[in-house]
Amino acid sequence: MFRYIKSALAPNIEPVLPPEYYEGIQAARKLSFTTQSSVGSDVPEFDPLVVSAYELSEMLNAQCITSVEIVKAYLHQIDQHNRRGRQLRALISVAPRHELLKWARKLDAERERGKRRSPLHGIPIVLKDNIMTNADLGMDTTVGSYAFVGCIPKKNATIVDRLIRRGMIVMGKANLTEFCGLKNPSMPPGWSAVGGQCQSPYVARHIAKKKLHWELSAPGGSSTGSAVSLASGFATLAVGTDTIGSLITPANRAGLYALKPTVGEIPTDGIFCLSKTFDSAGGMAKSAKDLVALMDAMMLPTSRETGNKTLSTCFRIKEDWANLRIGFTEPTIWKSWRKSGRINADAERFMLQKYEMVVQSLIEMGVDIVYPVELPPQSSLNLDGKNSFEPIVYSEFKDCLSEFIRQFQTTKVHSLAEIINFNLEHPELCLPPNCPTQSDLLAALQSGQEREAVTAARQHLRQAGGRDGLDYLMSQHQLDVIIAPGDAALSSLAAAAGYPTAACPLSALKLNGQPFGMTLASRPHTEHLLLHFLTAYEATFPPRALPLPLSSVPLQDPFPEPLPDRPIIDLILHEWDTRRFSCSADALADWLNARWKKSGYELSAETICEVLRSNGRIAFRGLGDDAEGAFSR
Repeated sequence: MFRYIKSALAPNIEPVLPPEYYEGIQAARKLSFTTQSSVGSDVPEFDPLVVSAYELSEMLNAQCITSVEIVKAYLHQIDQHNRRGRQLRALISVAPRHELLKWARKLDAERERGKRRSPLHGIPIVLKDNIMTNADLGMDTTVGSYAFVGCIPKKNATIVDRLIRRGMIVMGKANLTEFCGLKNPSMPPGWSAVGGQCQSPYVARHIAKKKLHWELSAPGGSSTGSAVSLASGFATLAVGTDTIGSLITPANRAGLYALKPTVGEIPTDGIFCLSKTFDSAGGMAKSAKDLVALMDAMMLPTSRETGNKTLSTCFRIKEDWANLRIGFTEPTIWKSWRKSGRINADAERFMLQKYEMVVQSLIEMGVDIVYPVELPPQSSLNLDGKNSFEPIVYSEFKDCLSEFIRQFQTTKVHSLAEIINFNLEHPELCLPPNCPTQSDLLAALQSGQEREAVTAARQHLRQAGGRDGLDYLMSQHQLDVIIAPGDAALSSLAAAAGYPTAACPLSALKLNGQPFGMTLASRPHTEHLLLHFLTAYEATFPPRALPLPLSSVPLQDPFPEPLPDRPIIDLILHEWDTRRFSCSADALADWLNARWKKSGYELSAETICEVLRSNGRIAFRGLGDDAEGAFSR
C-alpha cells in the first residue's frame, strides 16, 4: 500500500528538454548519506540540495564528517549560486568564513569530549534578515533596507541566543521582501534594496531556437530568502517570520515543511515585526523530523532564561496516524495562482488530483478523516466591506518599528520619517525602477487610525477567524487539524485568530517544476498536533520535490551580469561617461564609495572595473586621479 501511494504521489515533472540533457544528472547527484571510501577519501559527500539536518547529525555522531567540513560545503554552495552562477540572491549577508570555521571547530571539539548541546549540535542555519544578530556574528540586520546597513544591535534576539546555545551555526542572513512587504504595494515579493530580487531555484525549462531558456518561478514572500536558502542547499534549516502567510507561502513554493507557532509563543524582542497582533517567528526544514528539533530549539527557554532550570523537550516525532482526526477542506481554491495567470487549467487539475489522492489514500489506510470541510471565504474577514488587517498593521507598524530601532546600539536613523528621508536621499540605492516609491511607508507615517476602529477590526478578526471560523469547524467536526491547499485562505483565517499554521509539501507542477503544498491549522498552543501530522505524513508519502542540481542548468548568458543590480550598473556607467577618471576604476570606486558612505553600500574597485569592461569601457586598476581629482566635464 505505502509503495503504491508513494509512486502515485511522487512529483511528476515531464521533461521538456532533449534526453541527452538529463544524462548524468542523476549520477551526478550524490546520495545524502554516502562515503567515498571506494575512491580513497575519508570525507563523506552529501548533496546539499537533499541532505537533512537529521542525516547530518547521524553522520556527525558516526564521526564520518565534522561540522567544519559541513560549513565548508555550504560556503561553497553559497559562493557558487547566491550572487554568482544562478544568482538566487537568497542571502543578504554571509558570516565571515574565519568566524564560522572557528565556531565549527569549537563545536567539533565539544563533540569529541562527549558534549552535545542538542540534537542540532553543529548544524548550520540561516536567519531572516529582520532578526537581530550581534556584531560578533559579523552580519548586519537590515530588514532589506540600506537605512540599517552598518547599524549595530545591542544584543542578539532571544531566539538567536537559543539557537546558538543549542549548538547551531548561523551561516547567514536571508533576503526578504523589504520591511516585510510594507514599503510599496507593487513591490515584487522577495525583493529588497539591499538583497535584490530573490529567485526560486525551481526552473521552467524549454528549448527555443536550439537554446535553453528558463523562467524563474515566483518564490512567494516575505520570508522568501529563508525558503530559497534551504531549497538551494545553502543551509539545512532556516528561521523566518510570518504575518499573514509570509512564512507558509514561500515554504509551500519551495517544497518545505514549516511551522508558525501560536502568536506569543516565541519572544519577538530583537525581531522587526509588522504587527504584534499577527507576527511570529517560525521554522523551515526539508524534513519534518528536522522541524521538530528546530521548533524545540526555538520555543524552549534556555537554562540562562529559566535560572538553570532544565526543561524537557516540547515535541516528539510520531510516524503513525493514531489519535489524529483530520479535516480536509473543499479544494476549489488556489485562486491566487489562477488570478496571477501562473497556472493553466491542466495544472489546476493536476494540483487537485494530487490533493484528493492524499485524502483518499489516508481514508483507505483507516485514518480518521472528515472530507470535505467547507472553509469560510476570505471575505468573511472583512469588516464593512474593508480589509480588517490593514488598519491594525498600519496602526501597529510605527510602534513596532520604533521598538526595533531602540534595540540598536548605534543607528543612523531613529524614526520612520528619517527612514523615508534616507530613501529619498539615496534613490539610486533605495528607490530603483522596480520599486520607485515608498507609498506604504508614507501611508504608515500619515496614518492616524482611531483606536476604536483598530479595536473593532481586531475583535472582528478574532471572531471571524477564531470563534466563527476555525473554532466552529473544529468543534462541529471534532477535528484536531484542518488542512487546505497551500494557497487557500486558511493562512489568513489562522492569522486573524492568532492560531498556529504549518506547511507541508505535496508535489510539483509539470509545466515548470514549481512545488506546491498544503497548509495546516489547529487550535492555539497545539503545535504538537501539527508536527504529529507532518512527521506521520513524511513517513507515509513521497519525498519533497527537488530542483535540478543548480550547476546543471546552463545560464542563458555564459558571462553572468556582474554583482551590482542594473540601477547601480547604470549609475556607474553614467558617472564614468560624464566625469573624468583617467581610465582608473579605482578612482571611480573611491568617488562612488565616498558618495555612498552614509548608506553603508560599497563596491570594490575590482567589481567596478568588471562592470566597466563588460560594458565596453576602457578601464584599468590603480591608474589615474583619485576621487578628489575627479571633476565634471
